[in-house]
Amino acid sequence: MKKQYHFISGLPRSGSTLLSSILLQNPRFHASITDPVCTFHMGVIETIGNQVGMKSEVPIERRENVLRGIMDSYYQNVDKEVIFNTNRSWTTLTPQVRYLYPNSKMILCVRDINWILDSFEVAHRKNPLQNNTATGSQGSTVYHRVESLMGDKGIVSGPYTGVKQAITSNEKDILMLVEYDELCKNPETIMKGIYSFIDEEYYEHDFDNVERTWDSYDDEIGIPLHTVKKKVEYTPRNFILPPDILQKYHGMEVWRQM
Repeated sequence: MKKQYHFISGLPRSGSTLLSSILLQNPRFHASITDPVCTFHMGVIETIGNQVGMKSEVPIERRENVLRGIMDSYYQNVDKEVIFNTNRSWTTLTPQVRYLYPNSKMILCVRDINWILDSFEVAHRKNPLQNNTATGSQGSTVYHRVESLMGDKGIVSGPYTGVKQAITSNEKDILMLVEYDELCKNPETIMKGIYSFIDEEYYEHDFDNVERTWDSYDDEIGIPLHTVKKKVEYTPRNFILPPDILQKYHGMEVWRQM
């Protein structure tokens, strides 16, 4: 079976898990949370570039075969026609995506930066008896946690930089931005837009029965970040972040200025 690949990327805590859970209702589609395929791609390119003799030994056409082979091999046992691969680093590889998969599209899940940071903090406080790889030590303060998330190699700052690069790249025409709040408020409208963008016939999704858990991944990172509620809906709430943090990161949503 020849598979059609698409990509889900963007910011953390911005709906990529929810989107994957909705897409999985379509019997022709496969989607999941983050996996190592993107990392494998970067590893191959870096290995060839950094080792003496590799460039002549692995010419362009052979590199293409190897890189496409990674994707095909990874999904060899997935009996679905349309595959959505999720990784936040795809935003930094849009030229490679277009070169290797010219008919593919990339969905970028985005959200207010303050709400992303607030969402991490809410999850941290719900998990008070152990440290984790996402928000760190229980002995830190909210200020340390936010600084870590927004640092040079932070879980939020890295994808944020990637989104900024992608939306100003020559490949911006293969990108579709999906705002988390809009997906929650108007799921049918957003999903119809996605189907149109990827040129697929619309499937009637059940937005009242989307519930799904990804326990094995959350067990590894030590904090429940990927549980999807049964009904897709927008639930308003108040910030728990201090006002000075909210002020510092206000207005960073550059994709709304384009």
